[in-house]
Amino acid sequence: MNCFSGSPPSGLLNSELLQYLRGNDDHAEHHITLLQQAETCLKNPSVDAADRMDVAGRIERWRYQTLNEWRDEPVPGQEQLIDSLDRWTCWLRQIDRETPRSLRHHLTSASSDDDTWQAAIDGRMAMPELCEAAQQKTHRLFSVSVSDQPNATKRRMLLYAPLYVSSHCVNHCVYCGFKYDMDIQRTHLDIDDVMVQADILLDNGFQHQLLVAGDFPRLTTTSYFCDLIQCMRDRGLEISIEIASQSSDSYQAMADAGATGLTLYQETYDPEVYRLVHPRGPKQSYDWRLEAPERAAETGFSRIGIGVLLGLADPVSDVQMMIRHAKYLKHQFPHLRLALSLPRLHQTPDGYQVKHPIDDEQLIRFYAACRLAIPDVELVLSTREPAALRDRLAKICITQMSAGSSTTPGGYQSDGCKQDDADPDGQFPVTDQRSVHQVRDWLCKENFDVRWRFA
Repeated sequence: MNCFSGSPPSGLLNSELLQYLRGNDDHAEHHITLLQQAETCLKNPSVDAADRMDVAGRIERWRYQTLNEWRDEPVPGQEQLIDSLDRWTCWLRQIDRETPRSLRHHLTSASSDDDTWQAAIDGRMAMPELCEAAQQKTHRLFSVSVSDQPNATKRRMLLYAPLYVSSHCVNHCVYCGFKYDMDIQRTHLDIDDVMVQADILLDNGFQHQLLVAGDFPRLTTTSYFCDLIQCMRDRGLEISIEIASQSSDSYQAMADAGATGLTLYQETYDPEVYRLVHPRGPKQSYDWRLEAPERAAETGFSRIGIGVLLGLADPVSDVQMMIRHAKYLKHQFPHLRLALSLPRLHQTPDGYQVKHPIDDEQLIRFYAACRLAIPDVELVLSTREPAALRDRLAKICITQMSAGSSTTPGGYQSDGCKQDDADPDGQFPVTDQRSVHQVRDWLCKENFDVRWRFA
Protein backbone atom coordinates (compact mmCIF):
# COMPACT_ATOMS: atom_id res chain seq x y z
CA MET A 1 0.00 0.00 0.00
CA ASN A 2 2.77 2.43 -0.89
CA CYS A 3 0.70 5.45 -1.99
CA PHE A 4 3.11 8.14 -0.83
CA SER A 5 4.45 9.65 -4.05
CA GLY A 6 3.96 13.37 -4.61
CA SER A 7 1.39 12.95 -7.41
CA PRO A 8 -1.28 10.28 -8.00
CA PRO A 9 0.11 7.10 -9.58
CA SER A 10 -1.62 5.61 -12.60
CA GLY A 11 -3.10 2.72 -10.61
CA LEU A 12 -4.51 4.15 -7.41
CA LEU A 13 -6.59 1.18 -6.35
CA ASN A 14 -3.86 -1.43 -6.55
CA SER A 15 -4.41 -5.08 -5.71
CA GLU A 16 -2.48 -4.85 -2.44
CA LEU A 17 -4.77 -2.16 -1.09
CA LEU A 18 -7.91 -3.99 -2.26
CA GLN A 19 -6.71 -7.23 -0.69
CA TYR A 20 -5.94 -5.53 2.62
CA LEU A 21 -9.38 -3.89 2.82
CA ARG A 22 -11.28 -7.06 1.94
CA GLY A 23 -9.30 -9.03 4.50
CA ASN A 24 -9.42 -6.55 7.40
CA ASP A 25 -12.24 -4.02 6.95
CA ASP A 26 -15.81 -4.84 8.03
CA HIS A 27 -16.98 -2.09 5.66
CA ALA A 28 -14.65 -3.00 2.83
CA GLU A 29 -17.09 -2.64 -0.08
CA HIS A 30 -18.33 0.74 1.15
CA HIS A 31 -14.77 2.01 1.49
CA ILE A 32 -13.67 0.56 -1.83
CA THR A 33 -16.59 2.37 -3.49
CA LEU A 34 -15.44 5.58 -1.79
CA LEU A 35 -11.91 5.13 -3.14
CA GLN A 36 -13.29 4.41 -6.60
CA GLN A 37 -15.13 7.74 -6.41
CA ALA A 38 -11.87 9.39 -5.38
CA GLU A 39 -10.09 7.77 -8.32
CA THR A 40 -12.73 9.12 -10.69
CA CYS A 41 -12.29 12.63 -9.23
CA LEU A 42 -8.52 12.48 -9.66
CA LYS A 43 -8.58 11.11 -13.21
CA ASN A 44 -11.33 13.39 -14.50
CA PRO A 45 -10.45 17.11 -14.35
CA SER A 46 -14.05 18.07 -15.15
CA VAL A 47 -15.34 16.74 -11.81
CA ASP A 48 -16.80 19.61 -9.80
CA ALA A 49 -14.48 20.90 -7.05
CA ALA A 50 -17.26 20.62 -4.46
CA ASP A 51 -17.73 16.93 -5.29
CA ARG A 52 -13.98 16.36 -4.98
CA MET A 53 -13.92 18.09 -1.57
CA ASP A 54 -16.89 16.02 -0.40
CA VAL A 55 -15.05 12.80 -1.20
CA ALA A 56 -11.90 14.15 0.48
CA GLY A 57 -13.91 14.94 3.60
CA ARG A 58 -15.34 11.43 3.77
CA ILE A 59 -11.89 9.87 3.38
CA GLU A 60 -10.57 12.21 6.09
CA ARG A 61 -13.28 10.99 8.50
CA TRP A 62 -12.49 7.38 7.62
CA ARG A 63 -8.81 8.00 8.35
CA TYR A 64 -9.48 9.40 11.81
CA GLN A 65 -11.87 6.57 12.64
CA THR A 66 -9.05 4.18 11.71
CA LEU A 67 -6.58 6.18 13.81
CA ASN A 68 -8.88 5.87 16.82
CA GLU A 69 -9.07 2.10 16.31
CA TRP A 70 -5.28 1.88 15.86
CA ARG A 71 -4.77 3.69 19.18
CA ASP A 72 -7.12 1.23 20.91
CA GLU A 73 -5.91 -2.01 19.33
CA PRO A 74 -3.21 -1.85 16.62
CA VAL A 75 -3.68 -4.24 13.69
CA PRO A 76 -0.85 -5.13 11.26
CA GLY A 77 -1.06 -2.95 8.15
CA GLN A 78 -3.40 -0.45 9.77
CA GLU A 79 -0.80 2.29 10.12
CA GLN A 80 0.07 2.00 6.43
CA LEU A 81 -3.62 2.36 5.59
CA ILE A 82 -3.78 5.49 7.75
CA ASP A 83 -0.90 7.02 5.82
CA SER A 84 -2.38 5.96 2.48
CA LEU A 85 -5.68 7.64 3.28
CA ASP A 86 -3.79 10.79 4.21
CA ARG A 87 -2.14 10.78 0.79
CA TRP A 88 -5.51 10.34 -0.94
CA THR A 89 -6.92 13.41 0.83
CA CYS A 90 -3.80 15.38 -0.16
CA TRP A 91 -4.31 14.49 -3.82
CA LEU A 92 -8.00 15.39 -3.69
CA ARG A 93 -7.36 18.70 -1.90
CA GLN A 94 -4.35 19.40 -4.14
CA ILE A 95 -2.07 19.84 -1.14
CA ASP A 96 1.61 19.76 -2.08
CA ARG A 97 3.03 17.39 0.49
CA GLU A 98 5.53 14.66 -0.35
CA THR A 99 5.06 12.49 2.74
CA PRO A 100 2.12 11.49 4.96
CA ARG A 101 1.54 13.22 8.28
CA SER A 102 4.24 12.13 10.70
CA LEU A 103 3.64 14.22 13.83
CA ARG A 104 2.86 11.19 15.99
CA HIS A 105 6.37 9.88 15.25
CA HIS A 106 8.11 13.22 15.80
CA LEU A 107 6.63 13.66 19.27
CA THR A 108 8.44 10.68 20.73
CA SER A 109 11.73 11.18 18.88
CA ALA A 110 14.44 12.99 20.84
CA SER A 111 17.03 12.66 18.06
CA SER A 112 16.84 16.33 17.05
CA ASP A 113 16.44 17.78 20.57
CA ASP A 114 19.00 20.38 21.57
CA ASP A 115 20.66 19.81 24.94
CA THR A 116 20.48 23.51 25.84
CA TRP A 117 16.71 23.70 25.97
CA GLN A 118 16.47 20.20 27.41
CA ALA A 119 18.75 21.34 30.27
CA ALA A 120 16.54 24.40 30.72
CA ILE A 121 13.41 22.25 31.04
CA ASP A 122 14.75 19.48 33.26
CA GLY A 123 16.46 21.82 35.74
CA ARG A 124 20.13 21.37 34.87
CA MET A 125 20.43 25.02 33.82
CA ALA A 126 20.40 27.47 36.74
CA MET A 127 17.43 29.86 36.84
CA PRO A 128 19.45 33.13 36.75
CA GLU A 129 21.38 31.96 33.68
CA LEU A 130 18.19 30.67 32.01
CA CYS A 131 16.18 33.85 32.60
CA GLU A 132 19.01 36.08 31.39
CA ALA A 133 19.43 34.03 28.20
CA ALA A 134 15.67 34.04 27.52
CA GLN A 135 15.45 37.78 28.18
CA GLN A 136 18.32 38.54 25.81
CA LYS A 137 16.83 36.46 22.99
CA THR A 138 13.41 38.04 23.48
CA HIS A 139 14.84 41.55 23.47
CA ARG A 140 16.88 40.84 20.34
CA LEU A 141 13.98 39.38 18.34
CA PHE A 142 10.96 41.28 19.67
CA SER A 143 12.24 44.84 20.05
CA VAL A 144 11.26 47.76 17.83
CA SER A 145 12.94 51.07 17.17
CA VAL A 146 11.69 54.26 18.78
CA SER A 147 11.06 56.75 15.97
CA ASP A 148 12.14 59.93 17.77
CA GLN A 149 15.00 58.39 19.75
CA PRO A 150 17.96 57.14 17.67
CA ASN A 151 19.39 53.82 18.89
CA ALA A 152 16.53 53.42 21.41
CA THR A 153 14.32 50.32 21.37
CA LYS A 154 11.22 49.00 23.11
CA ARG A 155 9.96 45.47 23.59
CA ARG A 156 6.86 44.72 21.56
CA MET A 157 3.84 43.29 23.45
CA LEU A 158 0.56 42.35 21.80
CA LEU A 159 -2.57 42.70 23.94
CA TYR A 160 -5.53 40.54 22.97
CA ALA A 161 -8.91 39.61 24.42
CA PRO A 162 -10.82 36.31 24.46
CA LEU A 163 -14.41 36.75 23.32
CA TYR A 164 -16.49 33.85 24.65
CA VAL A 165 -19.56 33.18 22.53
CA SER A 166 -20.97 29.91 23.92
CA SER A 167 -20.60 27.94 27.15
CA HIS A 168 -22.65 24.97 25.93
CA CYS A 169 -20.50 21.85 25.62
CA VAL A 170 -21.02 18.13 25.04
CA ASN A 171 -17.57 17.11 26.28
CA HIS A 172 -16.82 15.71 29.75
CA CYS A 173 -13.28 17.08 30.27
CA VAL A 174 -12.78 16.44 33.98
CA TYR A 175 -10.85 19.69 34.60
CA CYS A 176 -13.10 22.16 32.75
CA GLY A 177 -15.71 24.58 34.05
CA PHE A 178 -17.78 24.10 30.89
CA LYS A 179 -17.92 20.29 31.00
CA TYR A 180 -21.28 18.79 30.14
CA ASP A 181 -22.38 17.80 33.64
CA MET A 182 -21.38 21.07 35.35
CA ASP A 183 -24.34 22.83 36.96
CA ILE A 184 -23.84 26.30 35.48
CA GLN A 185 -25.99 28.72 33.57
CA ARG A 186 -25.27 28.11 29.89
CA THR A 187 -25.21 30.99 27.44
CA HIS A 188 -25.05 31.06 23.65
CA LEU A 189 -24.70 34.47 21.99
CA ASP A 190 -26.34 35.32 18.70
CA ILE A 191 -24.54 37.48 16.15
CA ASP A 192 -25.94 40.75 17.50
CA ASP A 193 -24.87 39.87 21.05
CA VAL A 194 -21.39 38.93 19.85
CA MET A 195 -21.01 42.20 18.00
CA VAL A 196 -21.97 44.14 21.14
CA GLN A 197 -19.14 42.34 22.95
CA ALA A 198 -16.74 42.88 20.05
CA ASP A 199 -17.50 46.59 19.99
CA ILE A 200 -16.87 46.91 23.75
CA LEU A 201 -13.50 45.26 23.26
CA LEU A 202 -12.74 47.43 20.24
CA ASP A 203 -13.64 50.58 22.19
CA ASN A 204 -11.05 49.48 24.75
CA GLY A 205 -8.36 49.09 22.12
CA PHE A 206 -8.55 45.40 21.18
CA GLN A 207 -8.25 45.02 17.42
CA HIS A 208 -7.16 41.38 17.69
CA GLN A 209 -9.91 39.25 19.23
CA LEU A 210 -10.03 35.53 19.99
CA LEU A 211 -13.37 33.76 19.50
CA VAL A 212 -13.81 31.07 22.17
CA ALA A 213 -16.61 28.51 22.50
CA GLY A 214 -17.48 25.15 23.96
CA ASP A 215 -18.21 22.23 21.63
CA PHE A 216 -21.95 21.95 21.03
CA PRO A 217 -22.54 20.81 17.42
CA ARG A 218 -26.18 21.88 17.29
CA LEU A 219 -25.25 25.50 18.10
CA THR A 220 -21.55 26.00 17.36
CA THR A 221 -21.73 25.17 13.67
CA THR A 222 -19.33 26.09 10.90
CA SER A 223 -21.86 28.53 9.45
CA TYR A 224 -22.31 30.17 12.87
CA PHE A 225 -18.58 30.83 13.20
CA CYS A 226 -18.26 31.95 9.58
CA ASP A 227 -21.03 34.50 10.08
CA LEU A 228 -19.36 35.80 13.26
CA ILE A 229 -15.96 36.00 11.60
CA GLN A 230 -17.32 37.85 8.59
CA CYS A 231 -19.18 40.41 10.71
CA MET A 232 -16.13 41.00 12.87
CA ARG A 233 -13.86 41.31 9.85
CA ASP A 234 -16.27 43.94 8.52
CA ARG A 235 -15.41 45.93 11.67
CA GLY A 236 -11.74 45.75 10.68
CA LEU A 237 -10.84 43.24 13.40
CA GLU A 238 -8.19 40.53 13.27
CA ILE A 239 -9.83 37.23 14.23
CA SER A 240 -8.42 34.08 15.77
CA ILE A 241 -10.49 31.11 16.90
CA GLU A 242 -10.22 28.85 19.93
CA ILE A 243 -12.92 26.27 19.36
CA ALA A 244 -13.27 22.49 19.04
CA SER A 245 -11.06 20.70 16.52
CA GLN A 246 -12.54 21.07 13.04
CA SER A 247 -12.42 19.23 9.74
CA SER A 248 -10.33 20.53 6.86
CA ASP A 249 -13.52 21.69 5.14
CA SER A 250 -14.60 23.65 8.20
CA TYR A 251 -11.19 25.29 8.64
CA GLN A 252 -11.21 26.19 4.95
CA ALA A 253 -14.62 27.86 5.30
CA MET A 254 -13.48 29.87 8.33
CA ALA A 255 -10.25 30.91 6.63
CA ASP A 256 -12.28 32.02 3.61
CA ALA A 257 -14.53 34.01 5.96
CA GLY A 258 -11.49 35.89 7.27
CA ALA A 259 -10.08 34.03 10.28
CA THR A 260 -6.29 34.12 10.27
CA GLY A 261 -5.32 32.55 13.61
CA LEU A 262 -6.01 29.30 15.44
CA THR A 263 -5.40 28.56 19.11
CA LEU A 264 -5.72 24.89 20.03
CA TYR A 265 -4.07 23.25 23.01
CA GLN A 266 -3.49 19.51 23.05
CA GLU A 267 -3.93 19.71 26.86
CA THR A 268 -1.55 16.75 27.31
CA TYR A 269 0.54 14.75 24.86
CA ASP A 270 0.33 11.63 27.03
CA PRO A 271 -2.27 9.44 25.22
CA GLU A 272 -3.23 7.52 28.35
CA VAL A 273 -3.72 10.61 30.50
CA TYR A 274 -5.56 12.26 27.60
CA ARG A 275 -7.99 9.34 27.53
CA LEU A 276 -8.57 9.54 31.29
CA VAL A 277 -9.27 13.29 31.42
CA HIS A 278 -11.50 13.22 28.31
CA PRO A 279 -13.75 10.25 29.11
CA ARG A 280 -16.68 11.18 26.85
CA GLY A 281 -17.48 13.45 23.94
CA PRO A 282 -15.88 14.32 20.58
CA LYS A 283 -12.73 15.56 22.32
CA GLN A 284 -11.96 11.92 23.19
CA SER A 285 -10.16 11.55 19.87
CA TYR A 286 -6.49 12.25 20.59
CA ASP A 287 -5.35 12.29 16.96
CA TRP A 288 -8.26 14.40 15.67
CA ARG A 289 -7.12 17.12 18.06
CA LEU A 290 -3.39 16.51 17.64
CA GLU A 291 -3.43 17.04 13.89
CA ALA A 292 -5.94 19.91 13.87
CA PRO A 293 -3.28 22.68 13.76
CA GLU A 294 -1.77 21.00 10.69
CA ARG A 295 -5.18 20.81 9.01
CA ALA A 296 -5.75 24.50 9.73
CA ALA A 297 -2.33 25.51 8.39
CA GLU A 298 -3.01 23.60 5.18
CA THR A 299 -6.18 25.59 4.61
CA GLY A 300 -4.54 29.00 4.97
CA PHE A 301 -4.37 29.94 8.65
CA SER A 302 -1.22 32.01 9.06
CA ARG A 303 -0.96 31.99 12.87
CA ILE A 304 -1.16 28.84 14.97
CA GLY A 305 -0.99 28.67 18.76
CA ILE A 306 -0.49 25.37 20.58
CA GLY A 307 0.04 24.52 24.23
CA VAL A 308 -0.37 22.14 27.14
CA LEU A 309 -2.49 22.45 30.26
CA LEU A 310 0.06 22.11 33.02
CA GLY A 311 -1.08 19.95 35.91
CA LEU A 312 -2.66 17.12 33.95
CA ALA A 313 0.44 15.00 33.29
CA ASP A 314 4.22 14.94 33.68
CA PRO A 315 5.08 18.58 32.86
CA VAL A 316 8.62 17.96 31.59
CA SER A 317 7.42 15.38 29.07
CA ASP A 318 4.48 17.53 27.98
CA VAL A 319 6.61 20.64 27.42
CA GLN A 320 9.21 18.62 25.52
CA MET A 321 6.55 17.21 23.20
CA MET A 322 4.89 20.59 22.73
CA ILE A 323 8.25 21.99 21.58
CA ARG A 324 8.70 19.05 19.18
CA HIS A 325 5.18 19.69 17.89
CA ALA A 326 6.04 23.34 17.28
CA LYS A 327 9.29 22.45 15.52
CA TYR A 328 7.40 19.99 13.32
CA LEU A 329 4.89 22.68 12.32
CA LYS A 330 7.71 25.14 11.71
CA HIS A 331 9.38 22.65 9.38
CA GLN A 332 6.15 21.82 7.53
CA PHE A 333 5.04 25.46 7.23
CA PRO A 334 8.12 27.73 7.28
CA HIS A 335 6.12 30.96 6.99
CA LEU A 336 3.71 30.12 9.82
CA ARG A 337 3.69 32.44 12.83
CA LEU A 338 3.78 30.08 15.81
CA ALA A 339 2.75 30.72 19.42
CA LEU A 340 3.17 28.60 22.55
CA SER A 341 1.22 28.86 25.78
CA LEU A 342 1.47 27.12 29.14
CA PRO A 343 -1.78 27.61 31.05
CA ARG A 344 -1.78 25.80 34.36
CA LEU A 345 -4.58 24.38 36.41
CA HIS A 346 -5.49 26.30 39.54
CA GLN A 347 -9.11 25.77 40.53
CA THR A 348 -10.86 22.68 39.12
CA PRO A 349 -14.37 21.18 39.35
CA ASP A 350 -15.26 19.04 42.33
CA GLY A 351 -14.03 15.48 41.95
CA TYR A 352 -10.83 16.28 40.10
CA GLN A 353 -7.55 16.88 41.86
CA VAL A 354 -4.56 18.32 40.00
CA LYS A 355 -2.10 15.45 39.64
CA HIS A 356 1.04 17.46 38.88
CA PRO A 357 0.91 20.89 40.55
CA ILE A 358 3.26 23.48 39.01
CA ASP A 359 4.79 26.26 41.10
CA ASP A 360 5.74 29.72 39.83
CA GLU A 361 9.42 28.94 39.40
CA GLN A 362 8.63 25.89 37.28
CA LEU A 363 6.29 27.91 35.10
CA ILE A 364 8.97 30.55 34.53
CA ARG A 365 11.50 27.82 33.75
CA PHE A 366 9.24 26.22 31.15
CA TYR A 367 8.42 29.52 29.43
CA ALA A 368 12.10 30.52 29.33
CA ALA A 369 13.02 27.09 27.94
CA CYS A 370 10.51 27.59 25.13
CA ARG A 371 12.28 30.83 24.23
CA LEU A 372 15.64 29.03 24.02
CA ALA A 373 14.16 26.14 22.03
CA ILE A 374 12.44 28.30 19.39
CA PRO A 375 13.77 31.87 19.73
CA ASP A 376 11.27 33.56 17.38
CA VAL A 377 8.12 31.87 18.72
CA GLU A 378 5.38 34.02 20.27
CA LEU A 379 4.88 33.21 23.96
CA VAL A 380 1.37 33.79 25.30
CA LEU A 381 0.20 34.37 28.89
CA SER A 382 -3.41 34.65 30.02
CA THR A 383 -5.13 36.21 33.01
CA ARG A 384 -5.24 32.78 34.72
CA GLU A 385 -2.02 33.92 36.39
CA PRO A 386 -1.65 36.62 39.07
CA ALA A 387 -0.53 40.13 38.15
CA ALA A 388 2.90 39.99 39.80
CA LEU A 389 3.86 36.77 38.02
CA ARG A 390 2.57 38.06 34.68
CA ASP A 391 4.63 41.23 35.10
CA ARG A 392 7.74 39.19 35.89
CA LEU A 393 7.27 36.88 32.91
CA ALA A 394 6.54 39.81 30.59
CA LYS A 395 9.99 41.20 31.32
CA ILE A 396 11.64 37.84 30.63
CA CYS A 397 10.05 36.35 27.52
CA ILE A 398 6.27 36.85 27.02
CA THR A 399 5.20 38.58 23.79
CA GLN A 400 1.38 38.27 23.93
CA MET A 401 -0.90 38.87 26.92
CA SER A 402 -4.62 38.94 27.45
CA ALA A 403 -5.94 41.72 29.68
CA GLY A 404 -9.21 42.61 31.39
CA SER A 405 -10.51 39.18 30.39
CA SER A 406 -13.89 37.55 30.90
CA THR A 407 -14.33 33.79 30.46
CA THR A 408 -18.13 34.00 30.30
CA PRO A 409 -20.21 34.64 27.16
CA GLY A 410 -21.55 38.19 27.36
CA GLY A 411 -19.23 38.99 30.26
CA TYR A 412 -17.68 42.26 29.08
CA GLN A 413 -18.75 45.63 30.38
CA SER A 414 -17.91 49.00 28.91
CA ASP A 415 -15.77 50.17 31.86
CA GLY A 416 -12.36 48.84 30.89
CA CYS A 417 -13.71 45.32 30.38
CA LYS A 418 -12.99 44.58 34.05
CA GLN A 419 -15.06 42.03 35.90
CA ASP A 420 -15.62 42.95 39.55
CA ASP A 421 -16.10 39.45 40.95
CA ALA A 422 -15.21 35.90 40.00
CA ASP A 423 -17.95 34.52 37.76
CA PRO A 424 -19.16 31.04 38.81
CA ASP A 425 -20.31 30.42 35.22
CA GLY A 426 -16.90 31.16 33.65
CA GLN A 427 -14.66 28.50 32.12
CA PHE A 428 -11.93 29.20 34.66
CA PRO A 429 -11.22 31.89 37.28
CA VAL A 430 -9.55 35.11 36.17
CA THR A 431 -6.73 35.79 38.63
CA ASP A 432 -5.26 39.01 37.22
CA GLN A 433 -8.20 41.34 37.83
CA ARG A 434 -6.55 44.48 36.47
CA SER A 435 -8.43 46.38 33.78
CA VAL A 436 -7.00 46.53 30.29
CA HIS A 437 -6.03 50.16 30.92
CA GLN A 438 -4.10 49.25 34.06
CA VAL A 439 -2.21 46.52 32.18
CA ARG A 440 -1.50 48.87 29.27
CA ASP A 441 -0.28 51.62 31.60
CA TRP A 442 2.08 49.24 33.41
CA LEU A 443 3.52 48.02 30.12
CA CYS A 444 4.08 51.56 28.87
CA LYS A 445 5.75 52.52 32.14
CA GLU A 446 8.10 49.54 31.75
CA ASN A 447 9.08 50.66 28.24
CA PHE A 448 7.00 48.17 26.24
CA ASP A 449 5.60 49.04 22.83
CA VAL A 450 1.95 48.00 23.21
CA ARG A 451 0.35 46.59 20.07
CA TRP A 452 -3.33 45.85 19.54
CA ARG A 453 -3.09 43.83 16.32
CA PHE A 454 -0.48 41.91 14.31
CA ALA A 455 -0.83 43.63 10.93
